[in-house]
This record gives sequence, C-alpha cells and structure tokens, in this order.
Amino acid sequence: MRIFKLLPPLMLLLGLLLLLQACASGPKFLPAPVVVQPLVLPPLPSQARQPPRPAICLPTCLSGLTRLRESLLSSPKAPASPEPSASAAAK
Repeated sequence: MRIFKLLPPLMLLLGLLLLLQACASGPKFLPAPVVVQPLVLPPLPSQARQPPRPAICLPTCLSGLTRLRESLLSSPKAPASPEPSASAAAK
C-alpha cells in the first residue's frame, strides 16, 4: 500500500527530470538556411501593354476621375431590398 502513495510523486519527479534534461541540451543539428532567389518576371509583350495616354486627356480630368472613383469606393452601400419571390408574383 505504501508504494502506491509514493508512486505519483516519483512519476512527477521523473517527468520533471526528463523535461529538464530535454530543455538543457541544445539542438544537435541546425539545418543550413534556405536561400530563395527572387522571382524574375518577364516583360509584357507589346500586344499586352496599355497604349500611352492620348494628348486629349488633361491631368485635371484624370485627377477628377480618380477623386470620383475613390469617393464611390469609400461611400457606404445601402443594403438592397429583397425582391419578391416568384411564387408571390404568380398569385
């Protein structure tokens, strides 16, 4: 009976000793760092490039369009009202 009373503290002590031993020893092998080369993107073909801006476009026109687009993107959208169901419209 006495052994059963001593068993839990001994198991706890054994677990703590194993944990201490594992934490005390440093890593045995450190892998070499992996060097990743930067991705090289080929230039776009001439058919895929955007044509240059025509001379008719003024910088003020472009800035006005940019402001309009940003204001439209930042404005909160109202939730759409639900459409009536098809079965309700058929009645």
